[in-house]
Amino acid sequence: MALIKDIAIALRRLDYSETSQVLSMLTRDHGQQRIIAKGIKRGTKTRAAVGIDLLELGQIVFSQRSEREDALATMTEWRQEDSFPHLRRDLVRCYSAQYAAEVTSHLTETNDPHPALFDALRRLLGDLKDADALVALVGYLWLMLREIGLGPELDRCMNCNREVTNDRVLYFSSRQGGAICRDCEPAAIDKRRISRDLVKGLTSGATMPAKIARDAFEMLDYHLREIMSRPARLSGALRTALALPLNQ
Repeated sequence: MALIKDIAIALRRLDYSETSQVLSMLTRDHGQQRIIAKGIKRGTKTRAAVGIDLLELGQIVFSQRSEREDALATMTEWRQEDSFPHLRRDLVRCYSAQYAAEVTSHLTETNDPHPALFDALRRLLGDLKDADALVALVGYLWLMLREIGLGPELDRCMNCNREVTNDRVLYFSSRQGGAICRDCEPAAIDKRRISRDLVKGLTSGATMPAKIARDAFEMLDYHLREIMSRPARLSGALRTALALPLNQ
């Protein structure tokens, strides 16, 4: 089996035995990989080994079993580049990073590379040191959804196809995939009202104000819940840390 070298971020980890781990890793050039790291927690007389931590970044070498796509790849080498220690000093930053990792793990496919998404996640983990955590997270979630083809359409009504860029009253429906105009809103069962400032904040590419970021997160969290058919496990913890309502 050929060895593959890449750079990776740990999205999920599971202790497999006293010395091994099973990991979901987002690699830059080979997409998400499910990998077993045998002996990664085995220490030596001179070095303690604690395994690979969640959201750790490093250079990885692994081999794949090509005959079975669902088989675990085997890690042969790992060299840590960054553990982002600032994430462990602030609850909101920690939960924001873990939320991003969770939805990325759920919505990306094995062997389906998205280099721009990998770069965005790496940038998010670094930006969470100083940037407003929710603003940074919302920017990442919006890019992720667009990158994997699940980004909502906000410039036209998904029911009548009318352009809504100048509408003062606007609604959003995840099940319909985007914006709903005021005329079509009564027939939409699943919907929530959104502001023009929210749409502008998401689509302009500029840094959005913190208040708009809260509204944008509410919308994106709802959209992700509908896509995944369940709430993100970190949604409740992050909402509590942000003092947001739990049942939205």
